[in-house]
Amino acid sequence: MELIIILTVIIFLIGTVSIALPSKSTREISNLRLEASKLGFKIISSKLSTQSFKNKDFSLVCYQFKNETNIKEAHFIRDKDDLILYSPLKLKYSDGYDEIKVKLSKFSLKVHEIIYSKTLIAFLWEEKSGLEELKNISSSIKEL
Repeated sequence: MELIIILTVIIFLIGTVSIALPSKSTREISNLRLEASKLGFKIISSKLSTQSFKNKDFSLVCYQFKNETNIKEAHFIRDKDDLILYSPLKLKYSDGYDEIKVKLSKFSLKVHEIIYSKTLIAFLWEEKSGLEELKNISSSIKEL
């Protein structure tokens, strides 16, 4: 009987310690977020973001950075394989929209939504894609 109690306590302690240790995927995401913050990104849960994203998938994460582009107001949403303009419609009828549309077609499928405001660019993406994908997304957004 004493042996069963001792064995149960040992199993309980091992289980408690294993729950406290971070998993491999948690460590990878932590490292990604650390590197992203070094590159100037602000990471926010899509539930807590001040931006009004239309996508309600809470597995996606909102990354923000300073807007240094010519676009000061735009909202793009992924529809199947394309990013489409959600607002403002006046951008759709501007002279440079065809060039914007070509650049949007080259965006990563991991980006689900992009919002340009006067000060920030915010985008929802699948964080598990890694740091290289984040750098590619950032450069693509800045080129737009």
